[in-house]
Amino acid sequence: MKRILIVVFVLVLLLLVLSRFDVFPKQMSEEEKRAAAYVESRGYHIEERLGKTFTYILDKSLLNSESAASTGNLPYIQTWGVQESDPGDYFGKEIATYGFTVSGHPLSEHYNTDTRVAIMMADGEVIGGTSIPKPGLVGSPYSLDGRTLEEITGISFAEWKEQWAQKYNE
Repeated sequence: MKRILIVVFVLVLLLLVLSRFDVFPKQMSEEEKRAAAYVESRGYHIEERLGKTFTYILDKSLLNSESAASTGNLPYIQTWGVQESDPGDYFGKEIATYGFTVSGHPLSEHYNTDTRVAIMMADGEVIGGTSIPKPGLVGSPYSLDGRTLEEITGISFAEWKEQWAQKYNE
């Protein structure tokens, strides 16, 4: 009997230690499952789940470009600049971002590396996303499918910046 208790104790201890090292994958929320399914529907293979990486309430002030460098708005502007949807449709909504490292992405082929994608969700639905080569080259994020701001908008960065400022600077 004493031997059985020792074996059970060792097994429980082993399970506890292994769980600290993420040997057992964490369960995905329903929202993360939808994000993962969306990634796979685009033809990308998920190599690693990064979980919920960021959450915020979208407000017009986050898109103000006049003081973007000093206020920390630049990441929001760069992210929303490469979306096909209008950020105004999501003002006041919580935006949750789920991250994945993927292969089979156009940036993976161009930079010969895996790519990180960030899937943006609001009200439990995918609303867009971004991509960036892993380990994260310096620069702005690409659209989810690897296009630049100029490729998405069809205009120069200077023209886009002026239009953005007219729309979101108060």
